[in-house]
This record gives sequence, C-alpha cells and structure tokens, in this order.
Amino acid sequence: MYIDSHSHWSDPRWNLSFEEVQKRLNKAFEKQVKFFLQGGVNPEEWQRQISLKNKFPENFGLGFGLHPYFVAENDDETCDKALDTLAALLPQAMALGEAGLDFRPHIMKHSMELQIEMFENQIELAKAFLKPMILHIVQAHDKALQVLDIWGVPPKKGMVHAFTGSYDTAKKYIDRGFLISVGGAVTYEKNRKLRDCVQKIPLEYLLIESDCPDQAPDGWVGPNDSTSIWVIAEKIAQLRQISVLDVLQVSTSNFKRLFRMS
Repeated sequence: MYIDSHSHWSDPRWNLSFEEVQKRLNKAFEKQVKFFLQGGVNPEEWQRQISLKNKFPENFGLGFGLHPYFVAENDDETCDKALDTLAALLPQAMALGEAGLDFRPHIMKHSMELQIEMFENQIELAKAFLKPMILHIVQAHDKALQVLDIWGVPPKKGMVHAFTGSYDTAKKYIDRGFLISVGGAVTYEKNRKLRDCVQKIPLEYLLIESDCPDQAPDGWVGPNDSTSIWVIAEKIAQLRQISVLDVLQVSTSNFKRLFRMS
C-alpha cells in the first residue's frame, strides 16, 4: 500500500457523487494508492472531510486547519470563531493543517498580521492536542521559520506541503524536525531549485503528494488525482537514481512514522 501524503478529495470542485468517488478510489487502488491525508481549508470543508471519512473510514485521514486563503478572505471575528470550531474538532483529526503563511500579493492583500496571528494560534493548538502540522508556506519561509522559533515547534512536528524551495530552505525545516512533501512541481524542468533539493534531501525526510485536484504533473491530462504520485515518484527516482518503488515505499514509511501508523 502507498500513501498520498496530501490531497483534497473534499474539494467542492470535484462535485462527485458517492459512485463517482468510489470509481476514482478504485482507480487509485489499482495503482496501490490506498490512503489519502486531507488538507484542511475552512470549517465547511472540514465537514465534507468528515462525511467522506464516514463513507470510506479506512482510506482517509482528516486534516483540519485554517488555510491562509481562508484567513486572507475573512475578518478577525470570523477567524476567531473558526479557531474555536477547530479546537473542538481537532481531537478526531490526524493533523492540524493546512496552516501557515502565504505572502503572494494577491493572497496577502492586507492580511499579513492576521495570517501570522492565526498561524501562531494554530501552532499552540498543535501543541495542546499533540498533532503534527501540515504547513502551507509560500513566499514566507523566513517569517514562518521565525514564528516557529518564537512559539516553539510542536512536539509532533509535521510536514511542509507542496515544497518548491531550495535545499538550504528545506534543511532549515528538517533541522526543526519537519518532513518535506514534494508534488507535481518537481516534474517541471523550470523548477531547478526544487530538483536540486530533491537530489540532496535525506530520504528519511521525504514525502510525496498529489495535492489533487491542483498541481498536476507536467503533461498530465484531465483533473489531477492521487495516482499522479506515481509520476512524481518516477521523476524523483530519476533524480535520485533509485527505483520508483523505492521512492513510493520511502514516502509511505516516512508518513507512517510521522503519524504513528502501524
């Protein structure tokens, strides 16, 4: 069995019936991809995750968090209320996330201070509930690392999802105990920093993810789905000069270690 370390099967863009979800799951099962950790976005989406897991309890892991997109689109009061809901639901989740910082201009707008505040609050929740974190960090690594150092890395550490940065940046997270999750971006020739990183990163800190339905690999046709981790693994195998199955197994083993799965 292989694991998709980060996906969004509860994304409303899928708009799938139970039968269609089962069909897509069967496609993944045929490729031996049988477990899918979800990335949380907002309270409404957490409920869709719960419904999905109720239907397929052996295949989905819950991840609840206040995504930087949600924070950027809402005011303090709405975010505080969502944070209370997060605290109530978090015990049933595998991970807290997505949480973090996204400082791209079209995301950040006037939300930098609120993003930082919500990130700090979620670090505290991860500590209190002993949950690994799923970090979403875009154009904000220096600030995110500073926040983690000030507030303290949660004891269960976590993963940096959809990482596209340099090895030097990855090493800063690794030194703090985080795993580095790599998706479809590694298949694109232009992402040379990421490819260099993938060649250098210790394998025991590597995860692979689809981030479906987003971030499809180069040349992918149609909506991205969890079977794309095979394409991602093929590129990493080429860069590392190891087998595809070794990449898939390493990622699965690392995931199980991070989340204390047998």
